[in-house]
Amino acid sequence: MEPWILGSVYAAVVVALVLGVRASWAFVGGALALVAMGVLSPAEWLASATNPSLLILWLLLVASVAIEQRLAIGRLLPSRPSVLGRMQIFVGTGLISSVLNNTAVVAILIGPLRRWARHKGIAPGAVLLPMAYAATLGGVVTLIGTSTNLVLNGLVRDAGLEGLRSMDFLIPGLAVLGAGSLYLAWVGGRMTLGSAEEDSATTQLPYTVETKLAKDAPEVGKSVEQAGFRQLMGLYLVELQRGTQLIAPVAPNEVLQAGDRLFFAGELSAVDELLRARTGLVLPQREMTERAHEAPLVEAMVPPGSRLVGSAVRASQFRQRLDAAIVGVRRQGERMRGRIGDIELQAGDLLVLVAGPRFKERAAETRLLYVLSETAAPEGSTLTQRAFAWGGLGALGMLAATGVLAPLAALALWLGVLGAIKWLRWTDVRRGLDPELIVTLSSALALSAALQQSGLLERGLSQVVPGLASSPEWMWIAVLLLATTVLTNFVTNVASVVLAFPLAVTAVQGGYLDATPAMLALAFGASAAFLTPAGYATNLMVMGPGGYSARDYWRLGGGLTAIYLAVVFMYLTWIL
Repeated sequence: MEPWILGSVYAAVVVALVLGVRASWAFVGGALALVAMGVLSPAEWLASATNPSLLILWLLLVASVAIEQRLAIGRLLPSRPSVLGRMQIFVGTGLISSVLNNTAVVAILIGPLRRWARHKGIAPGAVLLPMAYAATLGGVVTLIGTSTNLVLNGLVRDAGLEGLRSMDFLIPGLAVLGAGSLYLAWVGGRMTLGSAEEDSATTQLPYTVETKLAKDAPEVGKSVEQAGFRQLMGLYLVELQRGTQLIAPVAPNEVLQAGDRLFFAGELSAVDELLRARTGLVLPQREMTERAHEAPLVEAMVPPGSRLVGSAVRASQFRQRLDAAIVGVRRQGERMRGRIGDIELQAGDLLVLVAGPRFKERAAETRLLYVLSETAAPEGSTLTQRAFAWGGLGALGMLAATGVLAPLAALALWLGVLGAIKWLRWTDVRRGLDPELIVTLSSALALSAALQQSGLLERGLSQVVPGLASSPEWMWIAVLLLATTVLTNFVTNVASVVLAFPLAVTAVQGGYLDATPAMLALAFGASAAFLTPAGYATNLMVMGPGGYSARDYWRLGGGLTAIYLAVVFMYLTWIL
């Protein structure tokens, strides 16, 4: 095959990722192109899914679902919001994230931490973003702390190099977690991040609520001001839709007609009051919302990777999937306009829902949403169950660390223990395995392997390497760290590892750098996603609940990135 064709596929994947195309589409598209060209066989593509490192990741995702239901999050939250109290939150979050999926950890903590902040009289924005950053820091403490580390380890083994170990990550990981948590607690606590006041997260960009004026409403024929709709229970009338005509702003003397759709903006508490009021206004999906005055009102978030992302509310089968109706929507950085049914949902959107009796069960099963307004109590367990679960984890972990058992075998046995004590159910297995993630990572590994086998990347890098060939090791480490740090803030962290891996392999195989510091530079650089909301899924998850702007990420993340890279660079060049 002509090298330029293979290079074009690689370049197309890079361009797609930079332009914001979903990673699954970019990598799957690249792998399909190689299959169509005969470079990659379907068997080789499917074999990538059974890479030992990816199998460990699949099992860890299942274990995370089982364990997160037993976490007593309240123990993380201190009695005082002092520097030491915040350190307790951030270090605790990082340590949990070192063994559990960090996206799940952040999802569990958002609701309780936001309520804790309000109870202590501080803005939720002061702690939510630092908590998300702490979860990212915790992911680099162990080999299994983040999917990026496991994907990199799979690439390393496929390249014929010795795999990474958890001990390789432990010392630098704990160092960045400690230094980063201190910075987040001390410096971050003195910054004004997100909302400055307890309930102002929605002040500038409140929830948008769609209502309809009933035919028999007493307000029909009255002006907006006479009907009292100009300001209704703290909700402000922002626009009115009459047939195909959109009226905005709405004049106080505008005469109301039956069937008019009125769009209000306001706080969550005001939405709650409106739903419980008896006015001539009705809500969409009336068959569910007509009992809104007595049904529970739930605040939820659309997480990154949810199958709802990119779907219009009307076409998403929201009610059928979740037994709930959307009555309010808020998106950070944008005022929502038009009918709620026509809104295309995006990751990070906050929703106000009228929940049906099966909502909690379906939300837990489908993972389409993360519920923020309430948190289920940890499932009960006996002393015997806890002893088998945590004792088994410790014993099998020691056997894996000493080489008696392979990590994959140890993890599989631990899942067997969790199943035996009824901490793990088949529903947890279904919830834990993400088909999109499996296909994305398998495609990324297959694409990388095909490129390495072709020798194309080595020829392309031959133009870059001579400029670094005579450089000392610290220069190579600096280049790898900075390259992956830049990439990870604009594409996904897994993509940054896959794209930068050929340079690291060239450095190792050319004798310019030892394998361990080269691969650790990639791993730590790929997790330095602190500068943009889209840099990491957990960054985006807290944007709405914390009321953050993109500028907040630069302000807090800039200093954290500098400290993080300095600690890692010193360890890799002076200590390792």
